[in-house]
Amino acid sequence: MESSSITILGGDFRQCYVAEYLCSQGWQVGCFHTPDFPFSADIRNIDSLSDALEQADLILAPTPLSQDGVHLFQSKGAHPSCTLHDLWKELTPQHTFAAFQLSEEHQKRLEHSGCRTLSFGKSPAFIIENALLTAEGLLAEVIRCTPFSLSSANVLLLGFGYCGSSIGKLFHPLCRSIYLVEQDKAKQRLAENHGICPIDLEDFSQVLPQCQIVINTIPGPVLEPSLLHKLHSSCHLFDIASAPYGFPADTTQNCLLPYYRISGIPGRFSPITAGEIIGRTIERMTEYAV
Repeated sequence: MESSSITILGGDFRQCYVAEYLCSQGWQVGCFHTPDFPFSADIRNIDSLSDALEQADLILAPTPLSQDGVHLFQSKGAHPSCTLHDLWKELTPQHTFAAFQLSEEHQKRLEHSGCRTLSFGKSPAFIIENALLTAEGLLAEVIRCTPFSLSSANVLLLGFGYCGSSIGKLFHPLCRSIYLVEQDKAKQRLAENHGICPIDLEDFSQVLPQCQIVINTIPGPVLEPSLLHKLHSSCHLFDIASAPYGFPADTTQNCLLPYYRISGIPGRFSPITAGEIIGRTIERMTEYAV
């Protein structure tokens, strides 16, 4: 698929830098309810959703698509707020809808509209680069939120996928030790090659009380509440997984442990680089009709 015209919807500053990058590459770019930003003169700011969608075949959704499941993720103060229902009604078979990822329900709605989809979050190159940005941003948050040095801390890492492996490799030289919960044997061996120690269920009673930091990358419960109570009272929990997350929202109240759900890390800490990564991925996917 070839495209040189794009409308960018809502989102955070990543969307602004996608717009700047694609404009610099010769694309015709329009923005609908992205954050206020000193855009290049060639980028159009469009206030009407209908007009925004009419002026481009390729539509770039924000990441995440929605924060409440009802409305498009838009910049703060954007009025009127745009519902996903209104967005679906405006899409036609002439559109290609690009998003980080789409739920099964949203995929079906788009297929019903006859709209082609691009899930750039599945691109291997994007996944690797985005995971590195996630690890860097998480490091900044961990340092900001913890009252002790990383050099004195034992870390329990849950999951060793793209984000988990990037986090483990970045944190390992800085921490006393990193323990890993990961079922995949190949990933366990990879972690061991980087000095990270995989543990099994029978190790929990000995390891958990020694950990000052727990980092979760798995979208689902790994440590049951009974295991959380084995953690030291000073242990800090950081959850970067998507819904349904690794721990309940009331973990701090129920377990008396500092618990932080941290989302959108690349957009918060590295919006320029994150936006350019998205822009380059969109270019590759449209060029090769992926």
